[in-house]
Amino acid sequence: MAQCYHSPAMETRRAFLAHTLGASVTLALTAAREQSALAAQAVDAGAVQRLRASLEGRLIMSGDATYDTARRIFWAHSGVDKRPSMIAQCAAPDDVARCVEFGRRHELSMAVRGGGHSFLGMGTCDDGLVIDLSPLNSIAIDPARQVARAGAGVRAEELVHAAGRYGLAPVLGECPGVGVAGLTLGGGVGWLSAKFGATCDNLLSANLVTTDSRTIPASATSNPDLFWAIRGGGGNFGIATSLEYRLHPVPDVLAGGFSYRLRDAPAVLRFYRDFMATAPDELQGLATLTPADGGTINVIVVYVGDTGAGQRVLSPLRSIATVTRDTVERRTYADTLTMPPYGEVVPTSFFAVRGAYLATLSDEAIEAALSCYAQAPAGCTIGFDHYMHGAVCRVAPDATAFELRVPGAVHVWIAPGWNAASQESAYMNWTNETWKQLQTTFSGGRVYSNYQSAEGDAVTRSIFSVNHARLVAVKQKYDPANILNRNANIRPSVT
Repeated sequence: MAQCYHSPAMETRRAFLAHTLGASVTLALTAAREQSALAAQAVDAGAVQRLRASLEGRLIMSGDATYDTARRIFWAHSGVDKRPSMIAQCAAPDDVARCVEFGRRHELSMAVRGGGHSFLGMGTCDDGLVIDLSPLNSIAIDPARQVARAGAGVRAEELVHAAGRYGLAPVLGECPGVGVAGLTLGGGVGWLSAKFGATCDNLLSANLVTTDSRTIPASATSNPDLFWAIRGGGGNFGIATSLEYRLHPVPDVLAGGFSYRLRDAPAVLRFYRDFMATAPDELQGLATLTPADGGTINVIVVYVGDTGAGQRVLSPLRSIATVTRDTVERRTYADTLTMPPYGEVVPTSFFAVRGAYLATLSDEAIEAALSCYAQAPAGCTIGFDHYMHGAVCRVAPDATAFELRVPGAVHVWIAPGWNAASQESAYMNWTNETWKQLQTTFSGGRVYSNYQSAEGDAVTRSIFSVNHARLVAVKQKYDPANILNRNANIRPSVT
């Protein structure tokens, strides 16, 4: 997503405190904690110890010194503040397989975490087992073949920087901290999607651990039904441990933003809509309403191609209204992750997001969004992102499970940030009301998987639409017991 908030967990995820108690005391306390934490699931401490001994990675229990750090996800608010009984930081695919087998045998709820960006906190759970893939963070770039292989714990910024050393770029989202695996499984759109398609369109293969603890490949030639399903069908069918991507030659890009006064927002948003409707594939742009400088409307752009041609394409954006700030310049593609004003965020103690889908950015939708924003508490942002056009829209809806490819659609994120716990009710009430107005009135009944902000069978059908029945059949084959259900959940058919 466009707005990226950096929580302390992002910087401390890989650095965990060492245990300091003596060995005998540690063992006694560990056994007591584990017996208590897992009592509800009737898992004895001996089974937990055997799981711990079998892992290359770490098994963290509630009560351990590193537990509160390990359980955090990207967002910070009460709705996603879960307390799992166990967190397995998996350092190898075999760790994932062992955890799945353990969770299945003991009937534990299981959540799979990559980057932890799910708006609904799907990467964590209460009481059950979190399978944390963040240690699976290896990256291999083959510049001759223009291919990258990434572990499921890799974040977008890591893969972008690794490929950028060779003048190449992956098609990923716009936020540096988003996990590549979850983004890909949900479809994935970003700065390069108009030029090169969705993230899932650039997936060449993946390795997955299935719910019967097998490790299998998925590609156009190996388990093609599974390969079709994981390109947009989410984490319903197995746990991806590594993914192989097509890379693209992307030299420096023309990128940055134009800022205008908030009072000009109606004209700027209408112009943004009409401008993007005829934009070339080389251009992607988003618009944001932010509290900066007393209220600002920004149009942020990335143009992949000749600088002179890009400047000519972008020149109309300099005459919509008075430009208060112009940061468009030639940059490396990696710099788009933090370029101003896109990457300028005032950190807050608590932050959340909900995502809506607009079938079109109509005048009525613009008016509704601006009306809601006028009532926003201080520190809130609304982004009109991933304007759908170009190559991503030229892929047939049933070519992958990611079907939501209608030109002119816009994905919206509604992002509040606050500093006192007592403020949560006011901020989340505004967020929920804004989401309700936009999603209910202007979505055409559709939902983008990676922006999922509500649950239920109706939501799942709204995400997958005409591909739903085919996905049910794949789910039945690979996860008939619906073990992997913390996702845009596709229920297997009843047999």
